[in-house]
Amino acid sequence: MSSDIITPENLSKELLKSIFEAAFMETSIDAEGDLQVRDGIGCYVFAREDRIRLMTLFRTKDGANRQELLEFANRVNDQYIIVRVTVAGKGATISFDYDIPVKGGITKQAVVLATKRFLSIPINAIQEHGLNLIR
Repeated sequence: MSSDIITPENLSKELLKSIFEAAFMETSIDAEGDLQVRDGIGCYVFAREDRIRLMTLFRTKDGANRQELLEFANRVNDQYIIVRVTVAGKGATISFDYDIPVKGGITKQAVVLATKRFLSIPINAIQEHGLNLIR
C-alpha cells in the first residue's frame, strides 16, 4: 500500500503530526499529550482505531441561556453537515467535532483538506448563529 495512504494499521498521532507539518499547518502537543493543529483557529486531533477525530472547543459568554445554546447547536447541526455540535456540562462549553474514517484507507491530502474544511466551519457558524452566545 502507498505511503500516502492512512489506514487503521498505520494511524498514529506521530503520523498525523508529520502530515500537518508537511502541509505547513502549525502543530503542537499539549501538556496531556494531545495533538493540536492550527490553521486560523485550532483543534485537537485524536487518532482512534478506525478514524481521526477533530474537535474544537469554545467558551460561552457569561449568562448564556442553556436553551439558546441548545438551539444554536441544533441549527448548526442542521445546516453544517460535516460537523457535530454539542453543549457540554451546564452550557459553559460548545464543542464542534468531526470524524474522518480511515478504514479502507484515506490519502494524506484528503485528511489535510478535511481538516482545513472543518476548521473553517466553527467561525462561520458562530458568526451566523451564535455571536451573542460564544466568546
